[in-house]
Amino acid sequence: MGRLIDGQGGPLCEDAVIGVRDGGVHSILPAHRDRAVTLDFSHATVLPALMDAHVHLTFSGSGDAGTRAGQLNPSPEQSRAAIGRHLRDHWQCGVAAVRDGGDRRGDLLDCRQQGRLPPDPPVTVACPGWAWHAPGRYGAMIGRTPPDGLTLTEAAMARLDGIDHLKLIQSGLNSLDRFGYQGGPQFSQDDLRAVARAAQAAGKPVMVHANGETAVRMAVEAGCDSIEHGYFMGPDNLRRMADNGVVWVPTALPMAVLARDPGLSAMQQDTAKRTLDHQLEQIRQARGLGVTIALGTDAGGRGVEHGRSVRQELKLFLTAGLGLEEAVRCASLNVAQLMGLAGRGALRPGWRADFIVVPGSPNHLPENLAAIQAICLAGRWFHSALPVSASHCDETC
Repeated sequence: MGRLIDGQGGPLCEDAVIGVRDGGVHSILPAHRDRAVTLDFSHATVLPALMDAHVHLTFSGSGDAGTRAGQLNPSPEQSRAAIGRHLRDHWQCGVAAVRDGGDRRGDLLDCRQQGRLPPDPPVTVACPGWAWHAPGRYGAMIGRTPPDGLTLTEAAMARLDGIDHLKLIQSGLNSLDRFGYQGGPQFSQDDLRAVARAAQAAGKPVMVHANGETAVRMAVEAGCDSIEHGYFMGPDNLRRMADNGVVWVPTALPMAVLARDPGLSAMQQDTAKRTLDHQLEQIRQARGLGVTIALGTDAGGRGVEHGRSVRQELKLFLTAGLGLEEAVRCASLNVAQLMGLAGRGALRPGWRADFIVVPGSPNHLPENLAAIQAICLAGRWFHSALPVSASHCDETC
């Protein structure tokens, strides 16, 4: 029993009773004084287990130049250890599913195919292997270029085994020296359309790194499933995304981090702050236009730490004008749907019982996500967010 945010974007339920049976939500009912309650969470808030739609599990969020350089060519053992650490970081912050954006060698994919992902914590991982970028353009640290003699489609289709989605890079990074700078697209419209159709025919959604009006427009018109980042894409592209059901993963947090990075010049910090403000305004516009927004943090980027970055991105969504219930939906149901996790991401009868218990009232969110009391995943309790004390649950709370 407790306050409930169901992840569907509806209003908070002040006093709800959740029935859990056989790993799923059996019922959600208003509390009654005479109703037997096994677990009393009246002191807390219950909400769906969180998800992150854009991470890089082989990278840490360290800002140390030596550490970041060493992450570009780690040993397989170092990559496996980093992946395990970062999954634990997500879990302890209530994140039960992540969607990876790729690493150059495909270490995460190798780790999973070799059965070396840790069973605990039980975080669901969606993996693209690596990203594809054009020769001489941004993307070498997380991707590869098509081999000589192969088209983008031929190269990508030869590497579909074991991946959950295809990652393409269609633009560069945001400039910290020229506010609003938009570089040219990496792939042609024909290349994008051909690879998107082929991947989707094989059951692989397409996520596209794209910033700027032209790069985003081309990706949307090619039929991609999600736009990652989308800085400076403009209102026309937001309308296109709403009309075509393209999901947006804004990743606003990296700019918030760079805006206070002591390693940058004052001018670069100011550019990052202006870029962040522009992105928050785009989020406001997207909300009004009906664009589906999924929370992604770009965890593993400089200064963006795994796990805790989700609550930081949630706070930015609130700053952009989303209500708490809307922001939670962006971090739960919208990500689950983007990842193809049917029956997950919201608390509703017949769906999987995945939720977290956070102390205090919703007024203390997202800050109190730093003190999660327990996680219930598929009806299995993990007290204090630690898997070692798990127990199965068929009860009412």
